[in-house]
Amino acid sequence: MTDTAASPTVDEPLFLAACRGKRTSRRPIWLMRQAGRILEPYRRLKQEKGSIEVMFQDPATAADVTMMPVDMLGVDAAILFADIFTPVDPMGCPVTFDPGPVLGFAARDAEAVSRLRPFDAAKDLAYVGEIIGRIRARLPAHVPLIGFAGSPLTLATYLAEGGGAREFTQFRRLLHHDPATAKQLIDVLTEVTIDYLAMQVQAGAQALQLFDTWIGALSLRDFQTHALPCLRRIFDATRPLGVPLIYYANNAAHLLPSLDQVGADVLSLDWRTDLADVDRILDGQFPLQGNLDPCALFAPPDEVEAQALGLLERTNGIRHLFNLGHGVQPDTPYASVERLVQVVQGYATPSAPPSVEERSGGSDG
Repeated sequence: MTDTAASPTVDEPLFLAACRGKRTSRRPIWLMRQAGRILEPYRRLKQEKGSIEVMFQDPATAADVTMMPVDMLGVDAAILFADIFTPVDPMGCPVTFDPGPVLGFAARDAEAVSRLRPFDAAKDLAYVGEIIGRIRARLPAHVPLIGFAGSPLTLATYLAEGGGAREFTQFRRLLHHDPATAKQLIDVLTEVTIDYLAMQVQAGAQALQLFDTWIGALSLRDFQTHALPCLRRIFDATRPLGVPLIYYANNAAHLLPSLDQVGADVLSLDWRTDLADVDRILDGQFPLQGNLDPCALFAPPDEVEAQALGLLERTNGIRHLFNLGHGVQPDTPYASVERLVQVVQGYATPSAPPSVEERSGGSDG
């Protein structure tokens, strides 16, 4: 195997190369919720527009917000400025924010679930495709665009509650009290998610991330029974699109025995898990993304640097993309985020981990 085959091509962005397990000179960095209240231009724009819903649905505004962390912080990837609830409204369940999500009805019985319907994402969410097109026209070639969706299990937790909650017990109750209705809910969300993700790639997204913020509420057995089949279905359906597929699982250390079965190219994990341990448990099968505690950014700048360097050093020798273990907190000091990006981008990986081809014993060429 030649070094050329194991390394990024001249035209391949660093982030995409790392997602594919190739050798990179340094770790790419982007941050979940990188476009938000930490950015002063975002705060001004939100005050001007009046509501987050307007910002999500206006193509010019959403494109501007997506570009802000690229222009200001120099991150290695952009992520579409949108919300995991974007596909819920066209399914027939209105969503408002006050400030958290408030759903038009709670889908916790067969009648309510039957009101949710699949739709044509290219038609009913055409504005999302326009946003993606505007972003791609503005992004530099070395910065790819990540599209995303919420996992069916995470969306189901909100739908069963009718909004946000502390414990999200309603969906778990549904799983045990009426598993047929729970499956119907998961199935319709899975169908919608596949179509929505495909539309994003067709519009120009260069990678996809599936967010499973509340998957940690499930036991390993419930994950294997109810979540794993829909996750495999999503990743099997999106793999032919030819873009890297990332699965973010929050609070999911107990699910590690099954995370290698979801079908993603990259696993993104929260801060509660040591990535070097995960790499060992999963036998180095996947590039790993994460996983600095977002609250570490409230430390003094020198401590932020020390925390970042510590994570970089602990993950030397594994295939790693730097991120947080969850989204940036809204009141995070901007200077800390700026320092974090600078530290990560200034850290050259001392010894490049083996590529996917080398791990799999690929032929020379």
